[in-house]
Amino acid sequence: HYTPMAPGTYMISVKYGGPNHITGSPFKARVTNRLVNVTNANEMSTLTLDPTQRTAGSGFAQSAMPRPGDSDASKVLSRGPGLSKAFVGQKSNFSVDCSKAKNMLLVGVYGPQVPCEEVLVKHLGNLQYNVSYVLKERGGYVLVVKWGDDHIPGSPFNVTVP
Repeated sequence: HYTPMAPGTYMISVKYGGPNHITGSPFKARVTNRLVNVTNANEMSTLTLDPTQRTAGSGFAQSAMPRPGDSDASKVLSRGPGLSKAFVGQKSNFSVDCSKAKNMLLVGVYGPQVPCEEVLVKHLGNLQYNVSYVLKERGGYVLVVKWGDDHIPGSPFNVTVP
């Protein structure tokens, strides 16, 4: 799910199994209409997804990527119980502070049999994020948190579901 908060052009990167984009990714989202009223969950902005034109050696057009040197995954801080432990059917949470680096946050959870069905990443402002997920079976999971192409400190995390 993706709810843009303002009109404009956004780049949406979808990756699976590592650094590889899925077919058509990154997508360019052109958001039109009016701003979303966050107090009324029934209002939505519209968006259209089209595969973007790729430039040689890059997943994004040059203007969409952070400049080299702006991004430093080692400066990203994470904390919370969801980084190491979760319980079947219960929401697990953790926070990520990316305020000292510029890039995009990528999060995925892979379990004993299949990936987690839904991972919610909520931007709280000032490059502060809250991440939540619900796991449906017991076992050992791998939680990957990347800032751009690089793992943040501690990632990949091992999450145990007793």
